[in-house]
Amino acid sequence: MKICLHSISYAGIFYKGGHVPLEKLIPKAAEMGYEGVEVMAKRPLASPLDLRGKKAKEIREIADSYGIELPLIAAYADLIKARSAG
Repeated sequence: MKICLHSISYAGIFYKGGHVPLEKLIPKAAEMGYEGVEVMAKRPLASPLDLRGKKAKEIREIADSYGIELPLIAAYADLIKARSAG
């Protein structure tokens, strides 16, 4: 099991101030001793609409350079409603 930091902790939701982008959050997680980061897959951090291609590769490279895994994506998808609608 990996001890991970959930990026929602730095999304600007639970404190006054702006969010910490993943590019800065990953080094911070490494500095604090975390082994990975759970990525909040919504704005302002990592919406699939924004984080693709070159940007996604850049985040992966930053994580790799700090030895940080990105093992979890918090999708915030309502799978129950989608199933009952079908």
